[in-house]
Amino acid sequence: MRGPLLRLARAQWAPLVALAALTAVSALLATVLPARIAAGYDRAAASAVGTGADVRVEGRSGGETGARMIPGSAAMTTNSLAWQELLPPSLRGAAGEPEPSVTSGRMTVAGVAPSPRLLYLGWDEGAFRRAHIVAGEPPENRPSGIGDEGDEIQVAIGREYADAMGYAPGDRLELHERNVPAPVRVRITGVYEADDAAAPYWGPRPTMLRPMKAGIGDGVLADVGTALTDAGGYTMLTRHQDRRLTYSWRFPVHRGAVDSAGVAAMADDLDAYRTAVRGRSDLFPCEVVTPLDGRLRGYADRLHTARSVVGPALGGLAAVAAGVLLLAAGLLGVRLRPVLGTMRARGAALRQLAVPACGLTVLAVVPSAALGYAAGRLLDAGPPQAASLYAITASVLAVVAVSAAAVARERGGGLESSAGRRDDAAAARPSRRRLVLDLLLVALAVIGVVLVRGRGAAAGTDPLVAAVPVLLGAALGVLVLRAYPYLLRAAGPYLRRRRGAVAFLGVARAGRQGLAGTLPLAVLLIATAVAGFTATVGTSLRDGQERASWAEVGADARISAGPVDDAALRRIRAVRGVTGAVPARVVTNVTAEGDRVPVTVLGVDLDAYREIAPGTPGVPDASGAWFSESAFRLLGTDAVTLSRPGLDPMRVTPAGRIERFPGLDPGSAFAVVPYKLLAEAKGFPSEVFVAGEGLDAEALRAAVPGRDVRLRQDVLDGMAGAPLVSVVHGTFRDVALAGGAYGFLAVLLVLVVGARERGRTVARLRALGLSRRQSRALALAEIAPVLLCAVGAGWALGLLLPRIIGPAADLRPYTGGFAAAAHLPGAPALLGLAAALLLAAAAAVAVDRAADSRPGTALRTGDP
Repeated sequence: MRGPLLRLARAQWAPLVALAALTAVSALLATVLPARIAAGYDRAAASAVGTGADVRVEGRSGGETGARMIPGSAAMTTNSLAWQELLPPSLRGAAGEPEPSVTSGRMTVAGVAPSPRLLYLGWDEGAFRRAHIVAGEPPENRPSGIGDEGDEIQVAIGREYADAMGYAPGDRLELHERNVPAPVRVRITGVYEADDAAAPYWGPRPTMLRPMKAGIGDGVLADVGTALTDAGGYTMLTRHQDRRLTYSWRFPVHRGAVDSAGVAAMADDLDAYRTAVRGRSDLFPCEVVTPLDGRLRGYADRLHTARSVVGPALGGLAAVAAGVLLLAAGLLGVRLRPVLGTMRARGAALRQLAVPACGLTVLAVVPSAALGYAAGRLLDAGPPQAASLYAITASVLAVVAVSAAAVARERGGGLESSAGRRDDAAAARPSRRRLVLDLLLVALAVIGVVLVRGRGAAAGTDPLVAAVPVLLGAALGVLVLRAYPYLLRAAGPYLRRRRGAVAFLGVARAGRQGLAGTLPLAVLLIATAVAGFTATVGTSLRDGQERASWAEVGADARISAGPVDDAALRRIRAVRGVTGAVPARVVTNVTAEGDRVPVTVLGVDLDAYREIAPGTPGVPDASGAWFSESAFRLLGTDAVTLSRPGLDPMRVTPAGRIERFPGLDPGSAFAVVPYKLLAEAKGFPSEVFVAGEGLDAEALRAAVPGRDVRLRQDVLDGMAGAPLVSVVHGTFRDVALAGGAYGFLAVLLVLVVGARERGRTVARLRALGLSRRQSRALALAEIAPVLLCAVGAGWALGLLLPRIIGPAADLRPYTGGFAAAAHLPGAPALLGLAAALLLAAAAAVAVDRAADSRPGTALRTGDP
């Protein structure tokens, strides 16, 4: 069989090469796309963890009690190992070595200074190992025993802190701690400098290196620093029982060790670790302190949403790729059908037919699939995914099954291959078996939609969510294929009455293309549905983020300032690009008569504000006093008098409820009142809402020095540039492009395979007077019914898919809590769709030109 098989392969080299190329490309995409998405998820997980993330075990204890349980360095190290052993696996793999330390309470430095000075005393051996003394000597305390609590404690301070505060080795400080009667006397013996100030170790310990500003009430800022002592100094600090020390064992979390798969386990393990820490009875009570709880849960919500919208897109692309592969395998079967029929008619058994049919297919697809998978791994787009191997294996088996079905079709002795019966779309009569299968497919699609909508957000990452769009596309494709012949028949009488014959001939040719000619309809339909779905979800996501940016900032820019006078407003309005500025005054701790629960009152001219910020959601349409839900519960629905020290009483009557206003917490108690009621109030903070284009934050800060400026575009860019949002948009782009390419290849395959037969038909028509221009128009008329039916139905399904699976694809984690309603795609998506249709039409014309020949050379005497 080797000789005949090679001859058959040479005869059918074109469809075999096409099938091999499609298999290789599909395997490559099945390897690269999931790996790239997984890598994006992992990068987003690392970004969610953030820099300087840690898990800290902290406990507070009185001096003598702490000294009894933690007498020195050995006890600190022992407890470090104990806490490390209690770490669950997911945390142990991501956490670094423990960093133990002891810190005193906040102490006030006695003496006169330009601003208050606060100092912490810390015992941190890891800090000493990462620093070196640049002046003086390191501290060396030798506790003398009971009664030495009044002795001086030697400390070392950072060079930047010493320079800023004017301290030098030998200086003595007296420190006073709240609720501790006895002061602490310290002597600076040395000044140190970090070996690497940019090292991660110093990130959560900035006060060890330099002074930091911290508010201590009434708008007063103090200089805060930390002085380091040794184990002896720690012992001296514990002499006073009233002094509370904070014992901390910090485990830094390495961003690179966190991936998307471990985030859920890590969030659950944090709760288990808390329970284990509280369960220790041989130490003073300790708690787990970490910023990871909110970060990990927020990431888990965003990941859930990303998977819920990426899953349907990938499922649709997989269906399109599988459809094109099956189409290519089916067209190869059509080319082999005469050969197999002849062999069967000459007495060949079915197993003998399987060798050329299935053997050629296996030789084409198996090496190609392996090559595509290997190329995908070499590209190193991300961690390999088991789903890639499953998809590639399933595709190869499906293609081989098509060849096996072609062999099984010859069980009638080859007569079916040579009977010459019509098998076109207009004349085909579906069997009862196919009718049952079609109804079953439609029923599965309906059941899938009901289940997804019933499960709501809980179904976000369920494989059913990815399967529903494919089921809907297949069900819709079945219905369109059922209606397709009737549409062609209905168009026939109308086109027959038209003056030109090209349109009528084109529709007639479309109706006689056969099942292989209409198979691209299902592929194109699903590909267009995927493109419509990605375009709709992408537009909805961008619109939701746009609304969220308006709600957060309130205008193109917002300036948070102290008291703002008319001169400051004039300077703001004079900044280049500013087209409008509306001031607002914010007064906190306002109470009603007989009510001590405070509310926040914001005064703004709502009419002027709506003019400069029309995109802000939730702004009332009328002026007046508007209360939040919490304010209504506190103040009631009747007229109320509001006042506070420094604010004249004002009588307001609520005009209605307001859910949110920029700059105010939506869940807080606040009231928005006309600006004139607070215009004369002096000394209260102000907000200035600025409208304009191309605004410069630095120019706005220069107009009102020392103020905080937020640009709406920066907020919007931050939302759109979030790691998971980039993954979603990138996946949508890749899926849309790949789906469009597959759809184009499906059309091209059918055009190329049928080019020879179509060339002979056109040659006959040319002999009857058909011009070249009419030949090109005929090529477009033949392909137009399939394109229009598939693209129209698929685009409609794509636009409806976000609404169909809406409860399972909640975009609010990306839009600041705003519901992202489904919107029609924008102009770029529509232009892309039009470009794809034009490309398919151009391909039809190009294939027609390539197959064009003169009637005298195409037709021979005796040709049928």
